Amino acid sequence: MRTRASLFFCVLIAIGCGDDDAPAESVQTVTPPAEPNVTPTPTPTPTPTVDPNAPVDPDDPLAGLDELDDDVEVAPVGAAVQPPAHGCALYEAAPQRLWATPGPTAVVSVGDDGFVFAGYARRDDQEDLWVVAVRPMGLPRPLLREPLEVPARFDRKAPPGLGAFDSGHVGVAITDGAANARFASLPLGGARSEWILLGTSADQRFAPAVGLRGGRHAVAWTEAEADQPMRVRYAAFDPTGRELARHDLTQAGMGACAPTFVDGDGPLVFLDPHAGTSALLRANLAVDPPEVSVLRPVSHVYDPAKLAAARLGARELVGYTAVGTAAATAVGLVWNEGDRQPPPDALVPSSGYGPLHVSVAQSTSRAVFAADRPRARERDAAREVVVRLAWVEGETTRLGEPTVVHGPNDGPASFGAIARHDDGTYALAFVGEDGVYARFLRCDEGGG
Repeated sequence: MRTRASLFFCVLIAIGCGDDDAPAESVQTVTPPAEPNVTPTPTPTPTPTVDPNAPVDPDDPLAGLDELDDDVEVAPVGAAVQPPAHGCALYEAAPQRLWATPGPTAVVSVGDDGFVFAGYARRDDQEDLWVVAVRPMGLPRPLLREPLEVPARFDRKAPPGLGAFDSGHVGVAITDGAANARFASLPLGGARSEWILLGTSADQRFAPAVGLRGGRHAVAWTEAEADQPMRVRYAAFDPTGRELARHDLTQAGMGACAPTFVDGDGPLVFLDPHAGTSALLRANLAVDPPEVSVLRPVSHVYDPAKLAAARLGARELVGYTAVGTAAATAVGLVWNEGDRQPPPDALVPSSGYGPLHVSVAQSTSRAVFAADRPRARERDAAREVVVRLAWVEGETTRLGEPTVVHGPNDGPASFGAIARHDDGTYALAFVGEDGVYARFLRCDEGGG
């Protein structure tokens, strides 16, 4: 094993890579204070005229969900909801169903349309890619639904890549059942562009990253060729689909996986995974070829890793899935500012087994993380999604109390993904027992 940084801390959670049922290294742990499982009381909002839990024809997952009655009141993006200090408040009293088939889902904010969601959905022996636009308390407006040329024959662990290019276009990147990675631009009022083949050895465990950098459509994905270390590759296109750049971001003597963009014009963050200590890396895509540097070491990362990166001023924060006490899984948070690299905190302490997920959205003063949390210790126990604020306070990074989100009828919620609209509205997508759901939130963005 190559070691790029020494193990340098006794931490709140122990973090590891590999089989999550393997014995963990011996560490000292600190039991965090109990977290209240309390959802803030939402401001009353109109009730949709369509029951989001009604049975849906699998051949028409939006049947009844994309039809508004004349008297339905749709809340504007940015509707008035008062969040608690250092926390979040939910708009509506119940989740809103977006799609009738469960599957990992991505979300981004896009202009007047509010938010765009994209996911994979199994249908008989096919697999669909679906994309819808939704405003708070509105009903889904379908943008795209099409079968993948080669459907996946396995349970998806990662959503499509999704990124906003401007107020009228998003980019979508997919990995199919044959490990092909493809990219297309999708106008919110028209047909998508032709699929561009990115590569033929994509690792479907990781979502591609899609963003706009320097006016270019940027896409990064994980490649896994047989008997070779994983690699992160990057390609850039102009709005017509003409290729402008293509690079392997993997550094000499390293592997690479799990690319994710920092909101706004931030860098691409990815991982060189190892048992024990791994390296987080950043790539500056404003120059060609991109400049890649080590962000910081991180210990005991779960395999396959999930990353969520944010930047508050000069402070860079990364949430990551981890293996903690007694090999239970957790979600950690590390940050660095210049040469300062404190030990990790726990967004979700280790309290159960099996994979978890993490996502982040940010304002100028807050990073809002959404992470899965087990509701019991067993590997197949139901999940819930917790939403937690992080903010800079002097020499420390503070974490707010969690807002807990469940599925319909107090059911499970997992694969949480979050995005922030420019007006301060947050959208949370998650997977329930019988479909994909959304909650809309307002979070405290005042002074720390």
